[in-house]
Amino acid sequence: MAGLATAALLARAGRKVVVLEKGNQLGGLAYTHVDQGFVLNYGAHAIYRPHTGLLAEVLKRLGRPRIEAPYPNPRTSYFALDGRWGALGPRPQHLLTTSLFPFASRLRLLPLMAHLRYGNPANAGNSTVSEWLDQHTNDPNLRRFFLAIATLNTYTRPAGALSAQFVLRHLQRSLFVKDYVGYMSGGWSTMYDSFAAALRERGGETSTGVSVGQLVVQDGRVVAALAGDRRYEADVFVVTVPPQDAPALAEPGSPLWLELDRWRGLQDVRALCIDLGFSRRLRTDLTFVYDADYDLYYSLHSEVTPDLAPEGGQLLHAMAYLSPEESTNEYLHKRRQQELEDGLDRHFPGWREATIVRRTLPRAQVAAARSTPDQLGSARVPVRSQTARNLLFAGNARDLPYNLTDISLASALEVAELIERELPTQRRRVPVEAVH
Repeated sequence: MAGLATAALLARAGRKVVVLEKGNQLGGLAYTHVDQGFVLNYGAHAIYRPHTGLLAEVLKRLGRPRIEAPYPNPRTSYFALDGRWGALGPRPQHLLTTSLFPFASRLRLLPLMAHLRYGNPANAGNSTVSEWLDQHTNDPNLRRFFLAIATLNTYTRPAGALSAQFVLRHLQRSLFVKDYVGYMSGGWSTMYDSFAAALRERGGETSTGVSVGQLVVQDGRVVAALAGDRRYEADVFVVTVPPQDAPALAEPGSPLWLELDRWRGLQDVRALCIDLGFSRRLRTDLTFVYDADYDLYYSLHSEVTPDLAPEGGQLLHAMAYLSPEESTNEYLHKRRQQELEDGLDRHFPGWREATIVRRTLPRAQVAAARSTPDQLGSARVPVRSQTARNLLFAGNARDLPYNLTDISLASALEVAELIERELPTQRRRVPVEAVH
């Protein structure tokens, strides 16, 4: 989405842009697949602040209509914690009546939430979420709940290792607003189709199935991108591949390769996802369940956005967040899948018999870099290469103070504005290699 958003914004500003997409369809890691009427995304369907946030800003600049993204009902959004089951409700006072915590923990939760809402995230410094919790509560129920909220909002396990400043900033920006999180009508394709339409309306081009093998650098500038026997020349190149893959674009041992190779060791965020299409509406009394005992997430997306499932059916998205070890160790990975399916048995009895569509993504990449204290700031990808001045970067591993999709969209806005300032409109060809 970073590549398509960047390209659409540049085309709108009068630049001639070509998007090179490695995959066989547009969308990159945000692609949408439809199976028997069930709309399946790569990974989760949720988007933060869909109507007032960065997506709305990009669409406004492109002159495109708002994308509908209904909100989950907080009264039917449940958490399971230490054998207890409860919803938090839509208003702060509902914290006093939730069955999720003992009464003493409910009383302690109110000042913790007040500190979360009104405190200055910068005061957390370089501390982790676990260290921040050490300073603000000794209630084990609240610690586990806050860690669950952090994982739910960042897809990261274990959440205690995340940057407290990063998590607090995101929660302040998104948790206490009406336009919190929505499930996009039509799936992610509604968004990237809108970007692609805006691009093509202004003469931009898209090419799928194009895998760039190398960037050619001369005199401190990229002069061409090579893809098989094809050569693409431009004034500016924008790369949006995951940073771990970026070194393959440069000649081994070259200055550009040495620069890009610094990001090879970034730890990414991955999740085990199972999408299930049910022949009938298996449950209608809930929107989602977050099982905090195991860091498992179950969401009946079609209960929020009905067009994601055929009439009479139901779409369930199940996710087990993966630690780095669980992502790479086959035994630990299989154990996580068993935990995810055990949770389906607990929360959605009869799911096996009702399933007519099933898709498993064993290690879906959610973000290219974990937001731990050592992987923020200068450890992230900058806007511009230091060895090739006309090489720019966008994507969710950028050095920007946002989360997940917001980083991709914010980086697209930043790169487009930078090119508009620096590149005269008469020099207008800017290939953008989209995420693959």
